[in-house]
Amino acid sequence: MEYDKFSTLKAREKLFVVIRKEPPPRPNSLQKSFSTILFLLHIIGVDVAPDPDFVHRNKLCEWIWKSPKYIFSFFVFFILYIQLNWLIVLREKRKEAALFFILLIQSSAHVCVYRNRKQIRMWLENLSKIAGVLQYKGNSGKLKIFILLYFVVFSLLVVGLMGWHFYSGENAGALHQCAQSSIVLKMFNDPLRYCSVIQNIMLILFPLVLGGVLVIFTAFYSFTCIYFYLLYTRLNSLLRHVNDLKECHRLILAYEGIVSIMTALDDQISYAAFITVVSSLAGIFRASFVLIFETKISSMTSIYYSSAGLLYLAVFLSATLSASAATREGGIARDLVESLPGKFPVHYKELKVILRKYYRREVVLTLWKMYTIERSILLSASGTLITYGILIATLGNVQVDN
Repeated sequence: MEYDKFSTLKAREKLFVVIRKEPPPRPNSLQKSFSTILFLLHIIGVDVAPDPDFVHRNKLCEWIWKSPKYIFSFFVFFILYIQLNWLIVLREKRKEAALFFILLIQSSAHVCVYRNRKQIRMWLENLSKIAGVLQYKGNSGKLKIFILLYFVVFSLLVVGLMGWHFYSGENAGALHQCAQSSIVLKMFNDPLRYCSVIQNIMLILFPLVLGGVLVIFTAFYSFTCIYFYLLYTRLNSLLRHVNDLKECHRLILAYEGIVSIMTALDDQISYAAFITVVSSLAGIFRASFVLIFETKISSMTSIYYSSAGLLYLAVFLSATLSASAATREGGIARDLVESLPGKFPVHYKELKVILRKYYRREVVLTLWKMYTIERSILLSASGTLITYGILIATLGNVQVDN
């Protein structure tokens, strides 16, 4: 029977063997579009980008190419160590403890992405092959330009926020507390100089490390979800007009290929997506709380927190909206695939068996397997932020009255 070859499939990954029989797509087309993201991932130690030609010239070139992951790992551990010291020596513990916790969970998300770097490379390669199967050409040039603009805007925001910390003078209190700490006084002859150096290092590394991990992962996750959405859109267009049995085979295999990659991505890096969304919500809450409830702030401070709020809001929206769009379009594709047996009455039973055995799956993107990313997350997040904001403001007023 024409469908007997499907019954011998024992694992979804083997479907790519069939996909490779199709005419090959343009080599590394998706990697070329994602070249900026892959390079920046390499800078923060996630070596996903393919090795350039100069790497194989000698050991020095190879060491230079591999050095970013060691340098960035050192920066991460160093900034955690500094923040822990800052937490110990300062009298005001709450803010420093919150910053240390944020750094810790962001570092764990970075480790999660690093551990799956080989899978990320494989996902991009397979998505490129599926695009060839669907004969999806897209516009890689526009996508690459859009990614570049994305990073330019975010980089300007991060650099602007970092510069504000140096010239605002709002860290003078922390510097004074550090210099007056009994621990620092016992260890150093010039505690003010030590604290000043540590603070300046912190002001440089904190936004670079935290902003780099947050923004670069968000870009990878968001644009990967956008590519899922584009492939699903192309697949749905073909499924609505399919009238050839061989074409039906090809589209079913392409659908299963996308589903397999989407499932693997959610299994491996949904924790990092969860940390990204939680961190962005915490940043939005902090910025909104200061702007709404703090009455004695300068205009520069207002601009700073407005910019920070916009940065975190952009991170939150780009991650959640792209993932929800991919999930929604994937649901449409699943419904269209399940309707295929009705278009081929002669092979109705065989197609029905195949779809029940291999393809009847609902695939969604989640936050650490706890919360499905849908558009309704915008309402849930807004309600949560408003509720906690009112609660904390009310408790603060009660404490002031007492």
